[in-house]
Amino acid sequence: MGTFLLLAAVLILTAAFSFVVAGRDTPNAVALPIAAGALTPGTALSMTAVMRVVGAIMGVGSIQFFAAGFVALVPEGDIGLVVTAIGVAVALAWALFTWWKGVLVSSSHALTAAITGGAVAVSVLGAGHLIVDDLSPVAINLALSLIASPVLAVLLAWVVAIPLTWLTKNVAPHRVAYSSRGTLAITAAANALGHGVQYGQRLYIVALMSVTAAGADAIPHWALAWTIIVLLGLGTFVTAWRVNYTLTRRITVLDPMHSAIASSTSALLLLVGSFMLHIPLSSSITTVAAITGAGTAQNSGAVRWAQVLRLMTYFLMTVIVCAALGFGLLSLVMTQL
Repeated sequence: MGTFLLLAAVLILTAAFSFVVAGRDTPNAVALPIAAGALTPGTALSMTAVMRVVGAIMGVGSIQFFAAGFVALVPEGDIGLVVTAIGVAVALAWALFTWWKGVLVSSSHALTAAITGGAVAVSVLGAGHLIVDDLSPVAINLALSLIASPVLAVLLAWVVAIPLTWLTKNVAPHRVAYSSRGTLAITAAANALGHGVQYGQRLYIVALMSVTAAGADAIPHWALAWTIIVLLGLGTFVTAWRVNYTLTRRITVLDPMHSAIASSTSALLLLVGSFMLHIPLSSSITTVAAITGAGTAQNSGAVRWAQVLRLMTYFLMTVIVCAALGFGLLSLVMTQL
């Protein structure tokens, strides 16, 4: 009986997490297009929901690229369910807290870090199921997302912006703005697709791990997959407008052309990371970095570097805080067993 209560807790928390992260990460796709007048809020949200569902379907169908790293972390049996439940609960709490603060964080990093912290606690205090080789893929992916991807996004957006600015200097501003808004509409869809792929993979893996650990073979996998897919779509409409404001006003204010460059950069990195390199990149990190790169090219003096530093601190603290909470809560549970 206890096993199935734990399984129910994990599945409920995973469903809630799917809905919440869809809402709080929606601005990564729609903030710039709406601010530039490329899409109305209603159209942007509807398009994002559809593309996110499509991306989640694609992500669910390609989880084999990411499953091994997650599965190695979580021990079998009830303790594995406890690790997963606490990991998802910590990531959900962090997502809600940062939503309230109006800052961007990577919810996928929060989930990975919290589960890893709990798994390490179980391994240290009891099971001893982890070795360095089990943790290496997770550490490498987190490092790439936290260090390499923002640097690449800043540089790529800046490098693309310089020649485009020169090429359009004698073109009528309204023509540049019109073309840029068309690009923004397309890249908004691409960003939503990439986000759906990334979260579809991770959340489906969590659900499958939990069902396997509980031995609940009677639960159809298609039901788990479609629950996550639908919740990612529906959560889109509960968008985080405070986060939206952070992207469009607090970092810098971009004109339509530089908004299109930032959005295109983020979309390109998400899609390449998902389909070619199979690296779990964060839409939040790449979006902030791309806006910073495009803003520097537009007018470096207009970039609010204190705000950029604040957001980067939150990205780093996401991993540290969630891993520490996962470790601490699992350690507390282990001492009570």
